[in-house]
Amino acid sequence: MRAWACALLMMAACHRAPGPRTHEVRRIISLAPSTTEILYALGVGDRVVGVDQYSDWPPAAAKVARVGSDLSPSVERIVALKPDVVFIATSANSRELPEELERLGIHVVISHIATLDDLWRDIAATADAVGRHDAGVALVAELRARVAAIHARVAALPAPKVAVVVWAEPLTIVGGHSFVDDVIRAAGGDNIAGDSQQPYPQYSVERLLARAPEVIVVGSHKGGPTLAPLTAHASLPAVKNGRIHSVDGDLLFRPGPRLVEGVELLSRLFHP
Repeated sequence: MRAWACALLMMAACHRAPGPRTHEVRRIISLAPSTTEILYALGVGDRVVGVDQYSDWPPAAAKVARVGSDLSPSVERIVALKPDVVFIATSANSRELPEELERLGIHVVISHIATLDDLWRDIAATADAVGRHDAGVALVAELRARVAAIHARVAALPAPKVAVVVWAEPLTIVGGHSFVDDVIRAAGGDNIAGDSQQPYPQYSVERLLARAPEVIVVGSHKGGPTLAPLTAHASLPAVKNGRIHSVDGDLLFRPGPRLVEGVELLSRLFHP
């Protein structure tokens, strides 16, 4: 299972907001792909000197020095790059890492995104941490306007019963209390597992059959998941009616600016 899928299943509960910066931030390290995307969208990609191995968007990020995996980066590489700030996400990094970096005198900013509203706040906080307040305000306004436009289009339409699959074997889907659940609702869907207290619960096939989703969306990436374990159940309305879709998992499970593209994509699948 790829790191973002693992990270979704081990969401930590801590959060620390950045304080105002008193000096210019010139050297930035991002240890979460979502934060990397935010930094580039804010126009400070040229200041990013290190990223985790999964930060692959935008393409320019591929040229930045790697400091290891998001779950266990190399502290030695981080220190060698002399960052002014290191961005960490609770969905991708260990709880011990920020304490370790701060003991070494490195300023750390931690993000925790469990809802769409958290994403707007995280973008604003990231912008403030790198001295790009106005860019952050503008980016949030643009993204929120796009989500509002989607809501206006689908609000009066019947919401299909939807399952968004994180992993096929064992079957793991999007539950309640997650930003992806917010994405499903923003796109005009009714999440069959929205009543789950877990953000990404494992689901039995029997329960999936009982909930009878009309649309199934699988967040794909290299190495899986495949659709085969799901399409085998011909009695599912989504399978029977050809409404099972594989989409780029990064548009659904990576809480950055492209998450709005995920909302737009899902809205088209839910309401063709």
